[in-house]
Amino acid sequence: MDSLYYSLPDINSLVQCSLCHGYLVDPYTIKECMDTFCRTCILLHFETSPRSELKCPKCQIQLQSFSDISKCLMPDRQLGDVLRSLLPTLDIDEIHNEKCFYEQKSLPMPKDLRLKLRVVHNPSPMRFTDKHGHIRLRSRTPHQPTIPRQQISTTPIALQIELCRKSIHPSLNVKQYPRKYLCVNSQLDISYIRKYIEKICEITSPHQIYLFFYDSCLSEATPLLLIKKLLFPSSDRVKLYFSILSNK
Repeated sequence: MDSLYYSLPDINSLVQCSLCHGYLVDPYTIKECMDTFCRTCILLHFETSPRSELKCPKCQIQLQSFSDISKCLMPDRQLGDVLRSLLPTLDIDEIHNEKCFYEQKSLPMPKDLRLKLRVVHNPSPMRFTDKHGHIRLRSRTPHQPTIPRQQISTTPIALQIELCRKSIHPSLNVKQYPRKYLCVNSQLDISYIRKYIEKICEITSPHQIYLFFYDSCLSEATPLLLIKKLLFPSSDRVKLYFSILSNK
């Protein structure tokens, strides 16, 4: 029987930022392609890129032009929860790194950093590299305080999506379909699910994805939480269908 346990290096590619190659700190996701980066890393990348050529640094998809580039980003709180479970001392380590940055630059510390340092009495680095080059975590005393959670995660929703083969365009040859069952953020709306399916199925213009509840086409601005409350109040999952049609 295969083991159900995995070591952290086995999943590093899922929890690391492709810009700084470190673990994701305050993860933010690009709405167009759903790729995730550290908040400071992706904002710095956008600030140093020409506004006319804004692209995702991972998949190189062209992004829409925004007066405020942060509007194309959204916080990924579920991934943040996963990282806190895997690396419970990551926040403390980042506070130490931020403190060292201001000390090295001889800059005054912001008020929010001073407040964090009051909570963490011993801001020494919690991760270190041993003589074999392996990353280790320092042991913590039982009475050492932890950083309080500042954000409350939204409730995840179990989503079931199935292809309506009667509505697929006959000229299409789709080699890969999305997973049938997904666990997604309840604050996402239908447009993000459509973009996810388009990315997995590699659908391009003039074809487009449409999501349905039986015979009713769902508006892209409809949140999944609203669909769950109105259409599936007593069910443990939200079941939707999608079709691939041509706009010609």
